[in-house]
Amino acid sequence: MLRPLLVVLALGLTAPAFAAAPDAPKPSFDCATAKSKVKLMICGNDELAKLDVAEEALLRRARAKATTPDAVNEEQSLWLSQRDACTSPACLVRAYHQRIADLHAWTN
Repeated sequence: MLRPLLVVLALGLTAPAFAAAPDAPKPSFDCATAKSKVKLMICGNDELAKLDVAEEALLRRARAKATTPDAVNEEQSLWLSQRDACTSPACLVRAYHQRIADLHAWTN
């Protein structure tokens, strides 16, 4: 069980921040299977988890409303590669805010 602790320390998270409380916000994916640094950061941060859920909900709406869902999917793939390049929670917050704004354009 040393590996999760090393991940927590490598990400600069404290153990309590990483261990989610039962009522803590959960992201749109399963944190138990998260392996990437970005997903682990999201799992360990309530604000990022909430942003992830909001982005996922808007993405579903955008795909449903778009006349060209493939264009939404292409944008999403590009955004995911940009998001996954983030190395800090602040970068992820900015990425999610930008993506949410972009998805609003598809849903309005």
